[in-house]
Amino acid sequence: MKFFLHSYHHYNLHNFMLAASIAIKGLPMLHLEDKVAFALQCMEDFDVQHLAVVKDEYFIGIANKSDLLDADEAFTLEAISDQLLRIGLAGSAHFLNALDLFSKHHLSILPVLNEQQECIGVITQQHLNDNLAQFLGTSNPGAIIVLSISPFQYSLAEMSRLVETNNAQIVQLNSFYDQANGSLVVTLKLNRDEAGAIIATFQRYDYQVLHYFGNSPLNNDIEEHYHHLMNYLDV
Repeated sequence: MKFFLHSYHHYNLHNFMLAASIAIKGLPMLHLEDKVAFALQCMEDFDVQHLAVVKDEYFIGIANKSDLLDADEAFTLEAISDQLLRIGLAGSAHFLNALDLFSKHHLSILPVLNEQQECIGVITQQHLNDNLAQFLGTSNPGAIIVLSISPFQYSLAEMSRLVETNNAQIVQLNSFYDQANGSLVVTLKLNRDEAGAIIATFQRYDYQVLHYFGNSPLNNDIEEHYHHLMNYLDV
């Protein structure tokens, strides 16, 4: 029985970045001899839409609640095995690859497999979100600047240099290609909250600043409008 195993090579990654490191074992695994009614009850008990199906710990596929609801509850999972989703993630993969699979296949859990194709645990959507937040450092303070540049203009070395000339550092960088206008949108997170001087530096070097989130008198329009309103109401 074939299934799609998404595997990616890794090079000297810290363990917390690997799919195996964030796999949990608290959810039940179904077996081919289990009845549809039992599988549905397990999904109800653990508030998930999917569960892994195994045979002697070897991964067979993912049972989808919507498919089970259309089946006779007296059937075994083996009788509807052709409806199982053959989607798993290698434990050696970077955990961010799970995000793509969750999005593409609308999963609530994702089985994680070892080299022997045994299911060593699953990643839940909530657990993935928690690790993604930790990976991106969302709880850490720091201004965020969103730039729009030509793909030919992109230079991480130059952006780092411009930030560092203002006694700051880039602690997180993400980018995507905007097909609508052919530009590269780059989001920078810095290690300090105030970035007015950094924005001015980028503008001097012809970077288009799309958005800024942080503490700066440069773009504090909301607070300014609030004070204007309060002064007006006092009149």
